[in-house]
Amino acid sequence: MIYYFLPDPGIAGGVKVAFQFLEALTQLGVRAVAALPGTQAPQWFTSSVAVVNRKTALQNLTARDHAIITWPPDYEILREKKAKLVFHCQGVENLDAILRDKDIFILTCWEDTKNLAREKYGRESVMVGISVSTCFFERQVPKKDNRVTYMPRRGLKHALKCLKIKGLDFEPLDGLSEGQVALKMQQAGIYLATSVGEDFGLPALEAMAAGCLVVSVPVLGGMEYLTHSQNAIIAETENLASALFEITRPGKTEQRELLRQRAVATAHNYHPRLLKNRLSRLLQNELREFVQ
Repeated sequence: MIYYFLPDPGIAGGVKVAFQFLEALTQLGVRAVAALPGTQAPQWFTSSVAVVNRKTALQNLTARDHAIITWPPDYEILREKKAKLVFHCQGVENLDAILRDKDIFILTCWEDTKNLAREKYGRESVMVGISVSTCFFERQVPKKDNRVTYMPRRGLKHALKCLKIKGLDFEPLDGLSEGQVALKMQQAGIYLATSVGEDFGLPALEAMAAGCLVVSVPVLGGMEYLTHSQNAIIAETENLASALFEITRPGKTEQRELLRQRAVATAHNYHPRLLKNRLSRLLQNELREFVQ
């Protein structure tokens, strides 16, 4: 059995990525569950993944089981357990002890995490990738060219500078379910990504799938899929408002539409079916122990 340990079901990209990974595995016939405190499943997105009690799972682990972690503090909790320990690497911080442990099996989600493991720690990993939920690809409503969505949870001070631009209709996305976020993004012409501290930056990729033009600060993992003036607009924090103003000028209508089309094409490289296809191949090779 595979147990994926998570600290809580709160609104965080790492939780969603974990469940998307488990969903693909279970659809391929792998026995896998999420282990969370009090058997609390996330309520902000839908998933068919079974959830078990974290405390009970910790007590019942055997040498035949795989224990997957993604939150670095869980390493100290799981390292002494009998199960085979797997690290699902979604970020690049506070990983020193984990990546120096030669007994831990490493899965990576994006290129920078794979490069970090190899170049700094001499560790090879299995690239499993990442995906965007299908609801973001399903266009349901007309798009409003001047509607700008953003997430105020992180980088709000950068967003506030942009809110002074006249003629744009700004809509914050906060405390919403995944389905509600997808609908709001599908209605919007632009997604403003202001979180400087993001690792991968999944919301920007979701916005691209929903057909938004992404105007973003540089983010570490986002540079894997965001290319300035090709499928997005990238600007340093001090230039973000001016970049947004410039791309939303009336004479830039055709450029905005072209960037949106390219954004959707980019996002399709992260469609769930591709994650499932990749895992299907890996389960016959590097991940064959997951099905034994």
